[in-house]
Amino acid sequence: QLGILQSNPMPFQMNVYSEVAAKYLPSLVDLFRQRPEALGSVTTLINVISTTPYFIRFLRSSAGAGLAALQAKRVASAVGEISTMNADEVGEIGQFLATLLLLQGVQDVAEEDKTIILQHCPIWARRFPGRLASDTAGRCQALLNNDPSMRQMLRGVKDMLESKLDRCGGPGCTRTAQKDGSDLYQCGRCKSAVYCDVAHQKAAWKTHKPTCFSPAF
Repeated sequence: QLGILQSNPMPFQMNVYSEVAAKYLPSLVDLFRQRPEALGSVTTLINVISTTPYFIRFLRSSAGAGLAALQAKRVASAVGEISTMNADEVGEIGQFLATLLLLQGVQDVAEEDKTIILQHCPIWARRFPGRLASDTAGRCQALLNNDPSMRQMLRGVKDMLESKLDRCGGPGCTRTAQKDGSDLYQCGRCKSAVYCDVAHQKAAWKTHKPTCFSPAF
């Protein structure tokens, strides 16, 4: 079913992902914490909704704390199993871990887990040259190593993912505060879009409406 959804245009996909994230993220993350697997149906679903502002906001809450360190531990524990996986599976594992590390940082990742993953990232990259698996392995390695050559690119990706929570959603506006210097105010419904004034919120409503859902958190 996910494959069928992903054959649709990206705006349609994002509408669906936003609704799923808004309504089910707390339950999905509870399941994620309970299931000790580096890759499974729950991680796959969370991975596809990880680019939504709902997910970013959830990660900033106490309920979302520690996910990067937990997934790093699971990946480190599963390196033997991962060595038998295909390129798509390895790519998905790397993509999800890289997203979590990018958004939550690496400071809580256990040193032994970091060491194991860093030993295997080059192996995964060499196994699947030119594939997503190689790219995501490189990103995980750069994040865990704090690679200066990748720092600017990764910062740009992080800023892009977080922009809907940190910058006004009005057309062409990049304000990070209201004109009087106070914090941007949230959309009262979804709490996952912010604006510098009412005029910009109204101007953005047509494009924001399809992804605006009342969240369960």
